[in-house]
Formats: sequence, C-alpha cells, structure tokens
Amino acid sequence: MRHLRKMQAVGSLAAIALLAAGCSTPANNKDAVAAEGLGTPSAEVAQAAKDFKGPFTYWIGLTFPESSNDLEAARIKAWGDNLGIQTQVVKVNQNEVVQQTSGAIEAKSLPSAMTVPYDLMSTMGTGGQLSPVPDSYAAIGEAHGGWLKSIDSATKAKSFGGKVYGVPFGFFGSVLFSRADLLKQKGFDAPPKTWDELLAQSKATQTPPKTYGMGFALSNVLDGNLTTSIMQSFGGRVADDAGKKCTINSPETATFLKWIKGAFDAGQFPPSVVTWDGAGDNNSYTSGESLFIVNTGSVYQSMKKDDPELAKASAYSALPAGPVAQVAPVDPRYRVVPSSTSDAGKILAQDLFKTLADDTYMAGFMENATYGPVLNSQLKYPVFTDSPVHAGLLKQAEKGTAPAFPDTANAAYSDYQNAFSTPRMVQRVVVDKVAIDKAMAEAQASCQKIYDQHAS
Repeated sequence: MRHLRKMQAVGSLAAIALLAAGCSTPANNKDAVAAEGLGTPSAEVAQAAKDFKGPFTYWIGLTFPESSNDLEAARIKAWGDNLGIQTQVVKVNQNEVVQQTSGAIEAKSLPSAMTVPYDLMSTMGTGGQLSPVPDSYAAIGEAHGGWLKSIDSATKAKSFGGKVYGVPFGFFGSVLFSRADLLKQKGFDAPPKTWDELLAQSKATQTPPKTYGMGFALSNVLDGNLTTSIMQSFGGRVADDAGKKCTINSPETATFLKWIKGAFDAGQFPPSVVTWDGAGDNNSYTSGESLFIVNTGSVYQSMKKDDPELAKASAYSALPAGPVAQVAPVDPRYRVVPSSTSDAGKILAQDLFKTLADDTYMAGFMENATYGPVLNSQLKYPVFTDSPVHAGLLKQAEKGTAPAFPDTANAAYSDYQNAFSTPRMVQRVVVDKVAIDKAMAEAQASCQKIYDQHAS
C-alpha cells in the first residue's frame, strides 16, 4: 500500500462520469431486471439504512458496451430505492482505477463501495484500506452453488492472511481475436497456437500502413500487462517461488525482449501501441488496423451491434503459448468495501453485493458485458453457450491459469503489475532503444524496491 500511496494520481474529473444511478440509455428490460428479487430487507439492513448518512456512492468498473454499465447503475438505484437511501454511481475506466484510487486515498474520499481488479484488491487489502467481507462471500457462495475453485483459491490467497477482502462477480479472461477472413487468404486456416506462429502469420498477412499484425498495447494501461503473461510464457519470472526476490534479469526475460523487439522493429505493431489508452486495441481492431488483439471480449459485444460482419469474420481462441508454457491468467473483478466506510455503510455494501449476485440480474448483466463465470450457478447462463467469446471464457474458467502464475500471487506482485513494470521495460527497449541488458537491470532494480516494501 505504501507503493500505491506514492503513485501519482493522474487524469481529471472528466475521466470519471458521475451520475444518479438509473440514468438513460437503458438495456433491454433494464428496469424489470434491475428490480428483480429485491424483497424485504433484514432488520439489520433496515436499521443500517436508517443510520446511514448518504449518499451511498459506488464506483463501478466501466466496461463495454455502455448498456452493461447502465444496467448495473439501475440495479444499484433500485436497491437504494427499496431501502429508502440515495445512491450515486461513479463510472471509472478500469485502466484508470489505480490512479483514481490512489488520489482518493490521499484525499480521504474513497467511495462507500467499489469494483476493483484483483491486483488492486490485493494491494489495498494488505495495506489496510479494505474491510474484510467473509460473511457476504460465504453467503453468496452458498446461495449460488459455490464458488469456482480457481476463483475461491485466488480470493483466499495465502498472502491475505486468512482474510477475504472482496466478493468476485466475474473475471476478465484473455481471448485472442484474429481476422480469420484475411488470414485464410494467406493459407492460415486456424488461429495461432504459439506466439511464434502468431508472429509468422502477422508477417505474412499484414499490409502496413493500412493493416498491422499485432495490436497489443505496449503502454502503461492494464492491457499493457499482457506483456507480463507473454514474458512468463517465455520462461521469464517476476520473482522467485517465495515471492520475495525479483528475478527479472534472466536469460528467459532476455529471450522474450529479443522476440518482442524483433517484432516491433519489423513493423508488426501499429506505431501508436506505446501510447494507447485502454480503448486502443478495441479501436485498432474494429477499424481494421490490426489482425490480432487480445481482449476480454468487449470488442465482440461492440461488433455484434455495430459490425456483425466483422464479428463473423473473426476467430476467437485461447492465448498462444510461449516456448516454455501457456499462460492465460484468470483476472477476477471484485466488489470491495473501503475501511473508511462507516459501520452502517459496510452493512449496506454487503447487502448490495448479495443483491448484485442475483442470478436473474447477473444473467442479464453478462448478456451485456463480457465476464467469465465465478459461481457455479452462472455456468448455466445462456450467454455461455450462445456467444463464442463467452464460451471461450467458460473454458478458461475451467483451464485458465491462476492470477500471477507461474509467479506467486501476493501484494508485491500486484504492485509490480499496478506500476505497469513490464510494459515500461519493453518501452525502454523498443522506444528508447536501450540495450536489453540495461533495460532488464533497471527493471530488476525497480522491481526489488517494490518487493522490499513488502518484506516482513
């Protein structure tokens, strides 16, 4: 958490959209789905609603398409109306949540509850910024057939000291999007199974400056952390098995950097990938600029509505393997309660989490968003058979690698990722043209500083 406190809060108020929950741009049957199953609150929750000094503010992780955000906002408003409390929803771009959170911590203005990625939950939880929520986690699991093993394991990581800091509702998984129509013209009938195959297909098919092959962010956004997974698939490691000593400076990391530098120097990446924001890969693929991207599936949701022909012309497959392993991390998203929230607010937040876990609501939400399942009851949602991207996420729920694998998932690793450490090392090589050995040494030093902050 010391590292998070030191992170510079960037962005502006324009980066956050504040709205009364339940604004316009509704999803299909939004109001009906939002109000489903609210029921009569328990005596404890009803008393908390009377005691709470509002409004109850919730930060949602902005995703695509907008209909999913509107449905979530409507559900929160319906819950608040049922309790007689005022609610507000703040939409935060998920690529900016670390910066916005660090600024809110310094300003002592964290919301009542919020959605965060796994790495940020780890950093905040072990840093004393989150209130544990074991009761709501257990109750939701029991009510919905139990948590999937990979999700339960991630939520109860050893580094959390036996505490449960968040309630997962879905996970982001890495799906490889391929322009199957263009690749087939060059004789490639199946998506690449390895990163070397992908590079070969890219070189044979791209037609720059109109179309480049590899639309992967090399910038300081969450999408840029794909480079950590690629590095790990080449055998590179962030730290040792004990999760204490950084091991960035290694022959395996050097091999990865040579590979990505070779691809960049050969013109396989759109030049702007080093400065992309969180929507960079989305826009690059839908505009026809890139043959390949790795995405959680939000691009597919947009294409279904705006460009169904492109959706049909695309293939969706697992993340390619490197020469050492296939690394396809499951990245859960959590609902958490800041420790700064009042006691009444903490009771309300956990009740809200139960409300948001309702299967009728969640089935509609996942139809509009692109998350993988975390609960056994979610495995039966129609979207996981009707949508090719969701079907891929269903498979990843069963076979995907745990967060940080093959590294140890702890707060130090999360801080490494929150600082976009691997993309920064890559930028040093491909943009600043420093020697690979120097870039690795710099990354090793900055990594060890992060890990040392968490040494016991």
